[in-house]
Amino acid sequence: MDLSKLTYSKGSSRKALRKATFLPPAKEETNSKVLANIEDIPTSYSKADGKLSPHLVFVLSGGEKRERDFLSELIYQRGIRSLKVVFMSKKGQGLHPYQMQQMWKGIQSKGVIPDDSQTYHLESIDKVFLLSDVDEFYEQLKKIFNDNADTEQGQWIVSNPCFEIWLYYCYLNNPKKDLECLSSISIQKRSKTLKDLVAKLIPGGIDPRKAFEQMDVGINNSRKHYKVDKNSIPVLFATQMCEMAQYLIDTMNQNSNEYTKHIEKIVQWRNKMKK
Repeated sequence: MDLSKLTYSKGSSRKALRKATFLPPAKEETNSKVLANIEDIPTSYSKADGKLSPHLVFVLSGGEKRERDFLSELIYQRGIRSLKVVFMSKKGQGLHPYQMQQMWKGIQSKGVIPDDSQTYHLESIDKVFLLSDVDEFYEQLKKIFNDNADTEQGQWIVSNPCFEIWLYYCYLNNPKKDLECLSSISIQKRSKTLKDLVAKLIPGGIDPRKAFEQMDVGINNSRKHYKVDKNSIPVLFATQMCEMAQYLIDTMNQNSNEYTKHIEKIVQWRNKMKK
């Protein structure tokens, strides 16, 4: 996305509710894409056709695949109608923290985020999350955090060493035993080693899409091991995904406990299929 080509036009009223048409993608794209959350839309607001207008969440992600798979229920609104995620990364390599910070500053400056189906005017944003691994990006994150990167609208969500530690907590909760070897290997090898370990620890490996159903477990488990260092960066085995996951659950459950009911339906369907 070329931020220099964005244009901004102010709406007729700051309080006006935007009418949005969300077009389902023909296929799951992995190319760079922007997410936005716009005007504060009350949860009680319904469009003329009776459908709830979803809250929008913008996710800028360092990782391209597993993060997107984890959020796919919300990106493509598979059974969830109260919240939609618009996801942005870079095909084939993801985004570095500096790149994400630069893009976020550009979006704030222009006040506009273009999506495949429409352009959002950012007079107000519900929530923006910037997802990053610590991995080899510690110095970049340190610089960004020292510049007070978090704002009321945008929040960094960092995992150490990588996003897979969050997926681990969605199922297991003994990192000092299961993942002990990470402490003694080089930073450059930690992410790949964690991915290999997680694949062996959980029968069949971890499907990020199914981990979406385990967010309550992941929140409880990861909070028990959450610590940050003097630069406010999560230490090894720590992740801030618990904060993002809690926001997603709370937002969905504001609308008649939609997340809880959605997961119950999935569990019932799986149990039925086993019979």
